[in-house]
Amino acid sequence: MKCNLQTLYTAHFFCQETHSGSKFVKLYKMNAIQKLAEYFQKFPGIGPRQAKRFVHFLLTQDKAFVKSLSERIEELQASISRCAQCHRFFDADGYAEVCDICSSPNRDTHLLMVVEKDADLDAIEKTHAYNGHYFVIGGTVPLLESTPSNLKTDELTKYVQKNIKNLKEIIIATGAHPEGEMTADHVKSLLLPITTENGITISMLGRGLSTGTELEYSDADTIKSAFTNRR
Repeated sequence: MKCNLQTLYTAHFFCQETHSGSKFVKLYKMNAIQKLAEYFQKFPGIGPRQAKRFVHFLLTQDKAFVKSLSERIEELQASISRCAQCHRFFDADGYAEVCDICSSPNRDTHLLMVVEKDADLDAIEKTHAYNGHYFVIGGTVPLLESTPSNLKTDELTKYVQKNIKNLKEIIIATGAHPEGEMTADHVKSLLLPITTENGITISMLGRGLSTGTELEYSDADTIKSAFTNRR
């Protein structure tokens, strides 16, 4: 029997050529539960068991809840934008291109803090210990990569060059784990030629953060201590 595309699509088979001819092997077809669980597994820190728990939770909810959840997800795409300056996500309130932090006249333009992600920025803001500007670099340097492609290093360099006359200190606030330390070293080496030439200090968060700690999970007092004792 020869392979036929129409048969493949209608019967969910794929064609396998053998020495004795062609044969059809049935495809494994995921059901709706498995398909949705696969999406949940893409979330940070979510494994197969947790993903299925989310799906089963949704199955126990009424249609109004599921519809409302779906609408909130669609609303994210419609109303949340990435700030053109610091690259954090914010409620654009229509057509705004710059977030409330970057556009605030009350912020200290002499200070710039580089963080890994939005959650770190939020954690620092809750301490009320810092009143400068931010730049969200978008992740960390992977341990096995010498030239990271996922970080907004080009955008950071342009930001620093654009604000070179105002900046006096750049604080690198990455997590106290191997990837965070590698990211801090990478950012420092990237900016050092610019900052040295223009008399800008580069500092890093000081002691207070335990090894392996993510900023977003640290309490306010710990972050305050790390900020105060930056080096």
